[in-house]
Amino acid sequence: MNQSIEPSLRSKRAGIAFGFVISFVLGAAFVFSALKAGITPGISPLVVLFGWVAMGRFFKDDMKGFLSTAQVTGSAGVAVTAGVAFVAPIVQILASELGMTVPPVDVVSLILAAASGCFLGWGFVGLATERFLTDPKLPAPEAVACDRLIQTAADNPEARPPLSLSLVPGLFFGFVMAFLSQIKVLKASIYDLKFTLSGMETKLPLPINPLYFGIGALLTVPTAILIFSGGLLNAVVKGVSASQGMPGTTFRWVGGAAMVIAVVYSLINYIIEGKKTRDALADKEADFDSRLLEIPPERKKQLLGSIGLGSLLLILMMIYSGATVVGLVALSTVAMLLIFFLSGLGALLSLQVGSSASPVSGTVFMGMLVLSLVGLAIGLEGIEGVYFLVPIIVAACVAICASNDSSQDYKTMQLNGLKVSSSFIGQIVGLLGGALSVPLAVYVAHETGTLGSENLPAPQASFFATVLKSLFIKSDIPLIPVLIGAGLGILAVIVEIIGKRKGIILSSLAFAVGIYLPSYIGTGILLGSLARLSGTKSLTKITHRGILMAAGLITGDALFALLFGILAIAGMEIAAVQNFGYGTILSVIFFVGLLVTTSINYARTSAIEKL
Repeated sequence: MNQSIEPSLRSKRAGIAFGFVISFVLGAAFVFSALKAGITPGISPLVVLFGWVAMGRFFKDDMKGFLSTAQVTGSAGVAVTAGVAFVAPIVQILASELGMTVPPVDVVSLILAAASGCFLGWGFVGLATERFLTDPKLPAPEAVACDRLIQTAADNPEARPPLSLSLVPGLFFGFVMAFLSQIKVLKASIYDLKFTLSGMETKLPLPINPLYFGIGALLTVPTAILIFSGGLLNAVVKGVSASQGMPGTTFRWVGGAAMVIAVVYSLINYIIEGKKTRDALADKEADFDSRLLEIPPERKKQLLGSIGLGSLLLILMMIYSGATVVGLVALSTVAMLLIFFLSGLGALLSLQVGSSASPVSGTVFMGMLVLSLVGLAIGLEGIEGVYFLVPIIVAACVAICASNDSSQDYKTMQLNGLKVSSSFIGQIVGLLGGALSVPLAVYVAHETGTLGSENLPAPQASFFATVLKSLFIKSDIPLIPVLIGAGLGILAVIVEIIGKRKGIILSSLAFAVGIYLPSYIGTGILLGSLARLSGTKSLTKITHRGILMAAGLITGDALFALLFGILAIAGMEIAAVQNFGYGTILSVIFFVGLLVTTSINYARTSAIEKL
């Protein structure tokens, strides 16, 4: 075999070890950002930058091999975060809404469910690698960004970006602002935009949360605008429904219906585009190095074995929960089909818009909805039916989210001229690291902040709980909000189609996700994206320091939340400051600091980035 397309054994082992630590830690830390904001950013560029700065001097001879392997392994844990944090809190949220005793987080069950999803997602996406990586029309923005970072590191390893001016300020703002907010020194927002609808006053806060800023600074402006637009509609629906005496969960039904339309369109488009790609490749000689996409027979056996192991874990969980033979066959069959199709869709969406911008919760919702309908068909009902389904849904969703991350990572390997299958082991190692740490972090979050509370709203899980309550317990799906949401979904799809023809990605799923996220989250994300735009003067350009700054904001906030949770479980409390009189002034200062620092870091382009 041509050794030039394989990382050296030393760099591969080091990349996997380094990436596992990153995956384990960030997978746990980002649980809090997922529960607060309902969005998990793609962190592959951050892993590359951190690996370059921390370990680059030791791998000058094979920088590509080390960094490529590290980013595959290190980013995997946050994929598990999305799959677990978007779904697992359903149990606690639904019990609370029904006035029942709220059960603790079952860590063992979550670890098994997450591991099942990791094995399934790894196997399916690995076998479908050639399908995704031979399509020349997919821009793969994060893979391209990682490729440029790795190429720069390989060509000039000493020209590392200055952490003291990018990541460090980001971590400072994220950690300190989270702490000051916890002790009530900083306000949640600096101003509330107010408008009246149907005689009802509606508020749209301008938040100063570093988490929302950081996520927005990693997203493209069009995606941030779509999420904000959905959030604005959220505020409008809340105001109108309140004035009409409608339930407070009306906006969730509107967003859910819009999301179903967007996911169905994306799935149809995925099937059609896949056929076109296969036909085009069959008609002409491939313009890529086929060696990079070859999967050795022994690796294929491992991928198939992984699917078998994931399926076995899924079946054992159902047997342990008391599934009937009919239920076992029906749910396991449907779960496998869903994972097969929706993991493919997740991989495609990620390569289209990047894993940060890819609204993976849309595909997660579709998986949950289909499994729930099958559960109803086989006789599941009541809160017990929901409890039975949740671990199965977690496994399916982790598999879908894993595909969202791995397709970008594998594309990075290809762009760097490295054999993609050489990173497969790193991917599963990183995923399993997340499967261990994420359930523990969910436990910490619930014990200290309560899942579904104002501090940890868990937007996806709260929305899913509303749907499941109507399906399994109350049977009261509101027709008018669903029809309105479906209409908005069709409109969003039309906008996406028009944008595609003009070369602009306007994801209908991003708009739908924005509808059921709290409106202030969309506002914070837009502010962060505009700060990035003010620095780069470009809708798509990113810089090394900008990525580090944005990632620092998210990580600093998440690390404080994790530390605070651990201290609280240990019996230590952080008391709030009473009668603090300078909260408004201090909040404005930090707000301006966030905007200026983020903008400067995106504007500052080091000499090496101009190469």
